[in-house]
Amino acid sequence: MDRVVYYHHPQAENFSLKYSSASLSELLSRQEDLDGETKLMEYSFDTPIHVLYEADTEIKVAEDIDYNNEWLSERIAALDREGQVIAFRLVELLEAAVDVRDEDEFRLYKEFEPEKIQQAVDHVSWGTPLPQVAGELMSNLILRHSLPNANHRTGIAMLQFCIESVDPDFEMPRTHVDDTMWRQWVDPYIIDSKRLITVRRNNIRFKQLEELGVDGVERKDGIQIRLSEFDLDMHWREALSAYAGRHEHQCREFAQAVLERAEREDLCDRQGPTKQEFITYLETGLVERDFRELF
Repeated sequence: MDRVVYYHHPQAENFSLKYSSASLSELLSRQEDLDGETKLMEYSFDTPIHVLYEADTEIKVAEDIDYNNEWLSERIAALDREGQVIAFRLVELLEAAVDVRDEDEFRLYKEFEPEKIQQAVDHVSWGTPLPQVAGELMSNLILRHSLPNANHRTGIAMLQFCIESVDPDFEMPRTHVDDTMWRQWVDPYIIDSKRLITVRRNNIRFKQLEELGVDGVERKDGIQIRLSEFDLDMHWREALSAYAGRHEHQCREFAQAVLERAEREDLCDRQGPTKQEFITYLETGLVERDFRELF
């Protein structure tokens, strides 16, 4: 791709693309209308374009995490019992992910939003075939983005727990970040997932870039999005629904791939857990589990 712009500002990754234009004066005017911090950047293509970035939130490091039981209980009090159980397990997974990496290298990009966990749980087709239940659970947790980081890794862990709730003897194929096998089969799913999520939230902005002659967008993690590969010409509400559907389909395929790589094709046609069966497993089946082994 020749003409690529950054989705996150290259010197300040908590600033994300807000507006773009060939007219600097237009963006200066928009800049005055925004309340938060902003940064302007010019791209010197054959026809120069300007991009306005806006701060999303202050980036913190993992050592700032202090999710004690009292704090967490207050945050999730409005959730029903199922949502509370999943919220506690997700926070434990996040803390395990931090523990296996240097705290000063683990970034927190947003606030914890436990109410989105309830939304994710309510959009799973519980009791349908196992790959569908596990894939939808993973997808909806990732799409709701309730944690400040590691939403993909914790989503994969929840997919694993979903399968284990049907067969506790299930052995998950290695998906560790430092494993060569990860890069060969898991990483492509995560990369495609991040592309879909980014397009889902920004189809209008990306359509404007495409009209300005931009070929692609690059995220802070180096993932590039070729704009011509995505249908951007739709209302933003339609994009949210359409790309959520594509993401769910991809995660169902991932669940199927997990079962096949584990040589457990016998589980592909098994009925997935009901919501209550899954919650019971999270409560009773993981009591002595060291979640650091998952990362």
